[in-house]
Amino acid sequence: MTDLPFPRTATYLSVKDVAAVFRIHPKTVRRWIASGRLPATRLGRDWRIARADVKALLAARGNRGLADVL
Repeated sequence: MTDLPFPRTATYLSVKDVAAVFRIHPKTVRRWIASGRLPATRLGRDWRIARADVKALLAARGNRGLADVL
């Protein structure tokens, strides 16, 4: 089983958490948000991404196994 970098009950994830799931740099996640590829909500200076949107992006990228765990 995969260890997630955030609690299992988290509904919204930070940019850092999403970057850890995809194993990419947080700047790439911010680019996805800016381009509209990944829906997100701005809270002050931070972004929050819905867990369901991360699952949908994982599934669209062909990573069904991690999408099911998430």
